Amino acid sequence: MHDPGLQAERTRLAWSRTALTTAAYGALLLHAARSVAGAVSGVVVLGLAFALLVCGAARYRFVRRAVAAGDPVVAGWARVVVPAVLLAAPLAALVVVLNR
Repeated sequence: MHDPGLQAERTRLAWSRTALTTAAYGALLLHAARSVAGAVSGVVVLGLAFALLVCGAARYRFVRRAVAAGDPVVAGWARVVVPAVLLAAPLAALVVVLNR
C-alpha cells in the first residue's frame, strides 16, 4: 500500500526536529554568552530556528500540493536555508568562544 501523504508528514517532522535542536543550540549560546557579540550570536541562531520552523511549514504545504497534483517535489529555496543554518550555527559558537 502506498500513502502519498506520509512523505509530507515525514518532511514536516524532520524540519520541526531540526528547528527544535537549532533553537536549543541558540538558547545554549545565549546562556553562555559573556559579551554582546555572543548574545547576538545566540539571538541569530534562535532566529534561524524560527526560519526553519516557517520553512518547514511552507515545505509541508508545497509537498502536499505537489503530491496531490502529481507534480515533482523540488524546491530550490530549501537548498539555501539548510546550508545557511548549518554554517551559521558553528560560526555563532565560534564568536562565543573567541569572545571569552
